[in-house]
Amino acid sequence: MNDNGSTVRNRYIDLLRFLFCMIIFLHHSGHVTRGEITILPSGGLAADAFFMLTGYYAIRHISHMSSPVKNPMGYSIRYTLKKLLKTMPYMAFGTVIVYILELVILGLTGGSIDLADMSGRLRCMLSELTLLPLTGIMGPLDPLTYRNAPMWYLSALLLALPIVMYIGIRCKDIFRNYIIWFIPPMLQGWMVARFGGVLPWQDFVGPVSSAAIRGFSSLLMGAGIYYASKAIADNKTLSSRPMVATVLELLALVIFLCNVVRGVHGYEELISLYVIALSLALALSGITYTSRITWKPLEFLGTLSLPIYCLHWGIYRWVAAAFGQLNYYIGIVITFVLCIITALLIMYAVRLITAKRIKVS
Repeated sequence: MNDNGSTVRNRYIDLLRFLFCMIIFLHHSGHVTRGEITILPSGGLAADAFFMLTGYYAIRHISHMSSPVKNPMGYSIRYTLKKLLKTMPYMAFGTVIVYILELVILGLTGGSIDLADMSGRLRCMLSELTLLPLTGIMGPLDPLTYRNAPMWYLSALLLALPIVMYIGIRCKDIFRNYIIWFIPPMLQGWMVARFGGVLPWQDFVGPVSSAAIRGFSSLLMGAGIYYASKAIADNKTLSSRPMVATVLELLALVIFLCNVVRGVHGYEELISLYVIALSLALALSGITYTSRITWKPLEFLGTLSLPIYCLHWGIYRWVAAAFGQLNYYIGIVITFVLCIITALLIMYAVRLITAKRIKVS
């Protein structure tokens, strides 16, 4: 059930999830040609849109709870882990195949692996599988230590989402009226000044990862989107003019996509975040025509978005290694098809295992 009381799923949000996933998929597509071609230079902004949606649904969840939470931090951690566990089969597969690829290439090129090298690789792999790289346990983040780079998103969720939820539960008044509106632009403005943009994920400020700061600020923006969408739905002027709201929503989305395609930097990145936040707030308010989209296949696309996100980096690398200097567009198609097939096989395996456990119990 959504916030306006309707039981109809907002499948437009599923479409947006898939769109954001495809933006990231294409943003990383240079792996097909080993970095020679890069499109959608600001595709990383789509990861922040994912953070916003996660923040939105997390705050909606705690806002709809019927009774007070006795252990807010414990509850927040359990909620986060439950969300992350759903991604584990895809994340683990996408990560392990990169380590296997490195060993295969090393063997084919006549290289050898000593005990120290193998133990180092095993340590890095275990760190990635437990989503701990952003804690600094692996040292500076670089391609040699972070094999499945997109997993920084899940690592940031592990660190930032429980804090956001805890503050939202324990400090509801200051959270709702101050934190979600002022802390994100403060953090993002600081990142622009410090790193030159709002999309860093490979830097550390002392023990704190820039990726965790980025995730924290965008999750807070998602909480702001939740309260903004409720305010929009309650606004009689906007709610009585769905066409105006829809045009504004789609216009903001188009501006965001144009910025992703042309590439933006610095404060333009910051502006792009708030443009897509506006579009999401309108879409999630339930007053626009897009919220009336009920085409069921879009729900399936939304379900596929996170598995593709977890798998595409490793599969890109296998495609590049197997086919060499493959035609760029053919490489994208092959990788996308392999991602879909792999995601569906893993989904089927998970459902089969889950069904057997239920049957045994």
